[in-house]
Amino acid sequence: MSGITLGPLVLSVDRFAFIAGAVAFLMVINLIRRFRHADPGLDGWGTLTLLTGAFAARLSHVARNLDVYAQDPLTAFAFWQGGFDALAGLGAVALLLAVLALRRRTRVAEGLVAASLAGLLVWQGILQMAPAPDMPLPATRFAALDGPPATLAGVAGGPVVINLWATWCPPCRRELPMMMEIAEAQPEVRVVFLNQGEFGPDVRQYLLREDLATDRVLLDPAREAMAHFETPGLPATLFFSSDGTLEDVHLGEISRAAFQSRLQSLR
Repeated sequence: MSGITLGPLVLSVDRFAFIAGAVAFLMVINLIRRFRHADPGLDGWGTLTLLTGAFAARLSHVARNLDVYAQDPLTAFAFWQGGFDALAGLGAVALLLAVLALRRRTRVAEGLVAASLAGLLVWQGILQMAPAPDMPLPATRFAALDGPPATLAGVAGGPVVINLWATWCPPCRRELPMMMEIAEAQPEVRVVFLNQGEFGPDVRQYLLREDLATDRVLLDPAREAMAHFETPGLPATLFFSSDGTLEDVHLGEISRAAFQSRLQSLR
């Protein structure tokens, strides 16, 4: 399974693991404050610790991809697209705890350390227990908007990226022009835009209206790919190496920086 459904929310395993770790962190903070009569400011320090880690992780990611974010600076705030440096976040939290210890806020520091260890254990535990995705490319031939039906295999055995999308899906519509632009600049990686649940005339009309290319678009009106790859929602982007191994799955809207980085890793 490539994602987890929580009511109307669809989360990738890594995001679910982080959220679960953050919830565990806050729960331990609450338990310590309630049963050990800890420093009354512990709740505030707990919130500050979480925000510090998240901000440092995001800032590090943006800094490492500054050339990409410089093209559209506002996307640096689109944190829901993913893009965090876990090591930078953990380093910032460790620095904050060290400052508290030096200031002799011992009880606060001890509580934050205990909560941080609990959160880290839950976060990494979920990631370790989650089965690695092992989904081969289907042999199905899908109808193409331009040309004969085609499979999802890479060109000459090369890597392939499959984007599952639909015209009614707002995040799909936002990311599609960016992904098509980058795909044109990296022909050594085949990028396929496999439409889910719609028919050719409707898809073609949408692409022409938005001035988007049609040559990379395949049609899957029965949503066979969503069932095969066990993706609970759209958009979903799957990255396959040259030997057909599924390297990564991104659920939800993907940022330019994340898409470029993963394409380069496939190359």
